[in-house]
Amino acid sequence: MNPEHITWLFLPSAVLLGILHGLEPGHSKTMMASFIIATRGTIAQAVLLGISAALSHSLIIWALAAAALRFGREWNAETVEPYLQLFSAVAIVTLAVWMFRRTKAEVNAAHHHHHGAHGHHHDDSLELDTGHGKILLGIHEDGVPPVFQLRVPSGSRLPSPDEVRLITERADGTKRTFPLLSKKGCLESADSIPEPHEFTVVVTLSHGNHSHEVRAVFREDGHHHHELDGDADFQDAHERAHAEDIRRRFAGHSVTTPQIIWFGVTGGLMPCPAAFSVLLICLQLKKVTLGFFMVAAFSLGLALTMVTTGVIAAWSIRHAERRFKGFGEVMRRAPYLSCALMIVIAAVMAWHGWQGLQRH
Repeated sequence: MNPEHITWLFLPSAVLLGILHGLEPGHSKTMMASFIIATRGTIAQAVLLGISAALSHSLIIWALAAAALRFGREWNAETVEPYLQLFSAVAIVTLAVWMFRRTKAEVNAAHHHHHGAHGHHHDDSLELDTGHGKILLGIHEDGVPPVFQLRVPSGSRLPSPDEVRLITERADGTKRTFPLLSKKGCLESADSIPEPHEFTVVVTLSHGNHSHEVRAVFREDGHHHHELDGDADFQDAHERAHAEDIRRRFAGHSVTTPQIIWFGVTGGLMPCPAAFSVLLICLQLKKVTLGFFMVAAFSLGLALTMVTTGVIAAWSIRHAERRFKGFGEVMRRAPYLSCALMIVIAAVMAWHGWQGLQRH
């Protein structure tokens, strides 16, 4: 087979790298889902947002690839290419090892956090961090109509009823505010909680001229209430904070087309190891056209992932949380596939480089 034809076989790999990069830890997937859900966006808006983010995400690749191809014309390709291929192979393997170790650490951290969360429960209470300390939120129904009870750990100050607002949000969109009363050692809702006990509880704690909002999800299994781990659908604390910021900024607001494009552009300007791998592959290419399509293929793969994520969120806003409960765990492990693909690419490049050295 002609070596040039073999080189063109890298194009599907570049598309796959782009797809896998969209699944790696970072802003892309979380940004798409969080924005679309917060704004109740349409499928068309999801597509527009994904394309905008993918294009801006690839700008740095275009710039670096153009520079590499520009300076590459001044080199003696036959002499330099084997060494460049070997160097690129080593660099890609190094990146793959780094990505593997980072992914493994994040998966282990998420695993320990998920199993450690059970130790925070106080009876049927959920421990929530308000930013000014922790509160214990639970449903009390021991021989009485079920009511919310809010407590604090020993030694902490119990807020007054005026400082706390508690609202439930059900899957059908209905909301209800529960006034709180001071009881011995806790705050208790004045009204009982209607069945079923499946809803999101929004707790707002006021401090002077500012407030903190936390959320907890109650699911009913018989009459037991379980916390939906707040980090389970996010790949790291940074993603969770980013998603919460999106929700606060855009929830309940209509957005214009320029706002969607601008949000996608600003949210996608992030360099990545996988993109750098595509750049290193471009350094081996002798034709500008082939280099152009290599970068375009990566951009296409990235756009496919981001658009698909946004469309899924727009298509099933109200039921996405239940249907894709394990989505975050799957995506946490997706970079393993990217690492394996990078190793394969590095092996092929190293083999070609070694063959080139044998000919000289």
